[in-house]
Amino acid sequence: KCHFGPRCRFLHDVGEYLAGKPSDLGQRCVLFDTFGRCPYGVTCRFGRAHLGDGHQNIINASLAQQWEGKLLVRNNLPKELQQQLRKRKFIFQKAEEYLRGLQPRGGGKGGKVTEEQEVSDCTAPQEGLGDGDTPQCPEQGEDPQAEAPSSRGDGDGPSIPTVGPLTDEDVTKLRPCERKKLEIQGKLYLAPLTTCGNLPFRRICKRFGADVTCGEMAVCTNLLQGQSSEWALLKRHHTEDVFGVQLEGAFPDTMTRCAELLNRTIEVDFVDINVGCPIDLVYKKGGGCALMTRSNKFEQIVRGMNSVLDVPLTVKIRTGVQEKVNVAHKIIPKIREWGASMVTVGE
Repeated sequence: KCHFGPRCRFLHDVGEYLAGKPSDLGQRCVLFDTFGRCPYGVTCRFGRAHLGDGHQNIINASLAQQWEGKLLVRNNLPKELQQQLRKRKFIFQKAEEYLRGLQPRGGGKGGKVTEEQEVSDCTAPQEGLGDGDTPQCPEQGEDPQAEAPSSRGDGDGPSIPTVGPLTDEDVTKLRPCERKKLEIQGKLYLAPLTTCGNLPFRRICKRFGADVTCGEMAVCTNLLQGQSSEWALLKRHHTEDVFGVQLEGAFPDTMTRCAELLNRTIEVDFVDINVGCPIDLVYKKGGGCALMTRSNKFEQIVRGMNSVLDVPLTVKIRTGVQEKVNVAHKIIPKIREWGASMVTVGE
């Protein structure tokens, strides 16, 4: 029974629907032949291959059982994680620990620090402090990690919980030599391509010989908000044996939190920072190639993301920002010192 009654705009008679449906495009359904079942049922444009008596969807039980439990596409966004991100209940413990060591400079209106402000000294209210609160610099005798700020980032949430047994992971950090290595010498690397390098395209390139693949540029702020469309850029096919994701952002807080989020929730072999995007939408916010002219922010981002990741961190830059003014040769040694494992240069 349809609850909408006569107001319903859909057909409820399968026979009537099939009578008005366009003819099938072929005799065989590739989904049914591959997986033993077609999720589209009567709406499939190859439906005659898997529709039986009474228009019932046929299932090849033996073939479907072979694929049971196998994840063809990984790095999906679970509903529970999406709700945590939207309600700001996800705890960024490592990121908050790193961000507490940064020294803000210059407060915003009303004493509230926003991500658009520069961060370099202790003359401004720190993130999460209210009006009239005065931060203490580490040089003045106060331990910068004595108190944990709000894990939600809004200044009103509870502190990071510290109750429970102390484990080795709490006190031991991976040394550079113990971190996962990115072995891509002599391999063909398919560079990340915005609006083009989606999962189907990468599958085709893998079939033609690509060894290393990387997802499209994903905006950190959208990932932290739990946007499904942005998380779709992180999806990984099971045939992508060496796979990385590329992140775009302009500030250490969002980039570091996003790096920790992905490090704990998805399967990835490396994380790449986009410091080469020239479009105005990204450049005017201080991201993309604009980071090449903001060395302090650039350094804080690389060091922060490297401190929370268990996989190698790579950086994509340009030869320069201004025409005929190349600065890449001056920046690459610094990026290496900050902790990046690889730098790629695009003109």
